[in-house]
Amino acid sequence: MIGLPEVIIIVVVVLLVFGPAKLPQLGEGIGKMLRGFKKEIRALDEEKQAAAAAAADKVDDRAPEIDVTPKGPASKA
Repeated sequence: MIGLPEVIIIVVVVLLVFGPAKLPQLGEGIGKMLRGFKKEIRALDEEKQAAAAAAADKVDDRAPEIDVTPKGPASKA
């Protein structure tokens, strides 16, 4: 797990690399990326649930099997 000292070091390095003027743009870009990622994950989950529901419906909609095995005495030819 990342502790407070590590977070402070990361923030200082980011400030040195990008400068304070670029931080709002960097934050906006990261926010858009995370929103897009979450949206795609939700879409995949919904697609998976829809496929599972469709498969369950397909199994339930099948007609029962009909047994065509002869039940009477066997005739020898």
